[in-house]
Amino acid sequence: MKRKIILIAATVLMLPLWVSGQNLDDALRYSRIFYQGTARFNSMGGAFTALGGDLTAIALNPAGAGVFRTTELSVSPNITFRSLNANYNGSGTDNNSSDFGLGQIGLATSINLGSGSGITGFTLAYSYNRTNNFNRNAVIEGVSENGSMADFWALQANGTNTWDLNNAPYMAYEAWLIDTLSGEYTDYASIFSYYGEDNPTYGQKVKRTIDNAGQSGEHTIALAANIGDKFYVGAGFGITTFGYTGHYVHREMDDQDLVYDFVDLTYTDHFNATGTGWNFKLGTIIKPIESLRLGLSFTTPTIYKVDEAYFSNLSANLYNEIDGPANPEINMDEMTYRYRITTPYRINAGIAWQVGSIALLSADYEFVDYAYARLSNGADGYDFYDENQDLKAELRNTGNLRLGAELRLGSLYLRGGYRLYGSSFQPGTLNEDSRYNGFSTGIGYRQRNFYADLSMSWLHNNESYMMYPDDPRTNPLYVSSPVYIDNMNKCLTATIGLKF
Repeated sequence: MKRKIILIAATVLMLPLWVSGQNLDDALRYSRIFYQGTARFNSMGGAFTALGGDLTAIALNPAGAGVFRTTELSVSPNITFRSLNANYNGSGTDNNSSDFGLGQIGLATSINLGSGSGITGFTLAYSYNRTNNFNRNAVIEGVSENGSMADFWALQANGTNTWDLNNAPYMAYEAWLIDTLSGEYTDYASIFSYYGEDNPTYGQKVKRTIDNAGQSGEHTIALAANIGDKFYVGAGFGITTFGYTGHYVHREMDDQDLVYDFVDLTYTDHFNATGTGWNFKLGTIIKPIESLRLGLSFTTPTIYKVDEAYFSNLSANLYNEIDGPANPEINMDEMTYRYRITTPYRINAGIAWQVGSIALLSADYEFVDYAYARLSNGADGYDFYDENQDLKAELRNTGNLRLGAELRLGSLYLRGGYRLYGSSFQPGTLNEDSRYNGFSTGIGYRQRNFYADLSMSWLHNNESYMMYPDDPRTNPLYVSSPVYIDNMNKCLTATIGLKF
């Protein structure tokens, strides 16, 4: 049944609690770790599982705290520069932004018990390290050739009676962007096909503005023992926190009057999330000979309690010659939800080789099984069964490689590193080849009781971003073209350290 267009403004005062759609994106966002630690750690690619002796390294392997011989304090502010290119149906946009933050702060204190083959010392260490930067700004623009967000809302509404609709499909129905097919009560189509009566017509301009913000960080407390300067063991406790704001404004505009009745739509989606979690770490470093170190560590899954607040609104401009203009607007009041996310466990293995007194070479391999991530304990008793099945089907285990080198020229240190993060997605999925590649370099100056380090690191990846739906291959009825995004993050870090 087609509804006549009349002037109306509607406000949604109450919708079901389940609104923010916790899904794979949330689990993956809080599971990924890209340490922004000390300048030395960053410049050597983070390859410190076997090296230790660095206040960020204890987050990878708590046994690394046992390498300290004195009390040491360090702080590491940084500046991150981001460039993002988005290409949608042949239309490209460039977006640049930057921010200042604290990458690391930490303190280690050691107790020396002498020499020999037994326990020769203990070290207690604390370090805060930023683990991810969620800031992201982008403008995506282009002309849609084969779909609309209204089509996706119609797809979501299918199988539901009009009086049971909620969230975005409800808003789209109230804004006359979707409606039931003639003679049907649970099958829907969008205004782009005149609610199923004509072949779909597209060609509208699309513009999405994304303004995401936030970060995650980890407080690590580690206790390590030095056994004869040959064997180091350590245990750590991690307290993790994050804050994230996800915000986008999606617009579609029919400037050429191609779609019957439709002029434009504007949809705003906004949510804030905060979370606190914890994990445990165990690790060891072995020195079979003086120049060689082998490291191994295990970090348990991190269990987060997450609180979200969510709202959205939708407005449309419609017009036909019989009824004239209509400007429906639907606003959803802020809602809240609480649930739990369990991130994957991590296994790190490393090797480091000391070349006399002039150089260090190190390599790490990290194993992460992203398919292990889970959503659970919804505030309303929801068990996330379908979402967790999607996680297992879409995500996979992967390996991360980190390489580092350091050249010592008296008090001057020159450093370089490389990082490769494998794709988190299963073969055959949209982002199966979405890897991260990173290069880094740095310089340091060290005296007996003082050091200063500077590093510059680059991290690059390509990804395909779906505006609607998440993956067109899972929804053959309505598809959208992917947005191809090229990301480059550059991070400048300075560390000041004191030993006493």
